[in-house]
Amino acid sequence: MNTHEHKTQYYSPKLKEQEKRTKVIFFKLGGTWDMIFREGQKIGSGNLDDNELFKIQNEFDYFNENPQKRAAVERKLVTELYKKFCETKTEYEVGEHLSSWAKNEKGEKINDFIKGPFIPLFSGDSSHLTNYIIAPMIAVLIEQIIKEPNKPILGGQGTDTADVALLQLFDALIFDTKLPPLLLAGANRCWHEKNSDAPENFINLGKLARIDLKAGAYWVFQNNLYKASDFIKIDPQEIRLIEEQSTFYSPHKKQQSIKNILEIGRQANWESRQRPSSEHVVYKLTPEVLYDAAESVYTDDLGSANSIPSFMGEYYNSKNKAIIVGAHSLGNVDNAKKYDAINATKEGKLVISISRTLIGAVSQEYAASLLTANQQELKGTGKIIISAHQLNKSASRALVIRAIIENLNQIQTQKLFDDYAHSRELM
Repeated sequence: MNTHEHKTQYYSPKLKEQEKRTKVIFFKLGGTWDMIFREGQKIGSGNLDDNELFKIQNEFDYFNENPQKRAAVERKLVTELYKKFCETKTEYEVGEHLSSWAKNEKGEKINDFIKGPFIPLFSGDSSHLTNYIIAPMIAVLIEQIIKEPNKPILGGQGTDTADVALLQLFDALIFDTKLPPLLLAGANRCWHEKNSDAPENFINLGKLARIDLKAGAYWVFQNNLYKASDFIKIDPQEIRLIEEQSTFYSPHKKQQSIKNILEIGRQANWESRQRPSSEHVVYKLTPEVLYDAAESVYTDDLGSANSIPSFMGEYYNSKNKAIIVGAHSLGNVDNAKKYDAINATKEGKLVISISRTLIGAVSQEYAASLLTANQQELKGTGKIIISAHQLNKSASRALVIRAIIENLNQIQTQKLFDDYAHSRELM
């Protein structure tokens, strides 16, 4: 595992509990792990839970059949939710609050490993995490990590959107800094259910808080540490293992065994972490800026087999600043898609070529590859279609959101993709 340069201190569970507790900030971000049962169904309960969110949406007249009106309401909700998130107060000390259930048969409790505030930002189902909620949530997390760069951020999120919502965007925004990481955990069964997987996942989350991890975002689940850049949800019912991975899967095998990390991982010196320079993108973020950038990205997954005439307008829509093309095989497209993608590129849009396959990669091996346009139709124009290398659509979308915020051109965006893919060993 790549780590920062400082004196090596190896993790040892034999060290005294109080000496080993890591100072963290813990955010509750919704999900099954802390749900309750109501009328035989699981539902979020607590600050800004499912019911409260529905009430706010109704108050703002969110549920209507006019796309322009709904978009305007969402923009208002971004500001409203950011205000509510900022007003959320610390309710408990995290170790003490979670130790009633985050414990194992060895007698270990999460309180043995971490200490810090428990901040319940959101208590609803993670399926609600769309752009107008993600934007203010990410803004709060980034503000926190800049405010206290000597403390990793831990949290609990739902499994529905763990591979598409917060982690990828956070990872894309701070991968080139020396800030501490964001580590989130979740569960398939809430903590008070029989055979819940929540205790084990959150105990591991607490243990990992002292391990030296690169700046970025990570998912802690069923004895694996997943990098935000390379994981996807595969099986909500845990029916079978795929390469010793359940529920989530790392297509390019970038996951690591938590047991191995705890045995050989270097202990972090969080005091050595530091804020980036004032020119970095993290200082340009506001909830509204994040939301507007996210809303200007269109993803066209060719596996959907949607009507080309019906959706070709998205390539020419001035609202869309970026188009992610989930192409076939190693980036292959039909003639019509290539035509539209080339025209969008000529207009200055950021067009990203990715593979729709599970273990994705793009190249120019086939004449039908979208990337061949760079040496043919786009040659000499100064315009290029951007290669996502081995990145999936969630990671690509997060990166292009950052590119839009930084107002990068196509060449600069390709370099951003190159730098990120190289740092995540996905070239």
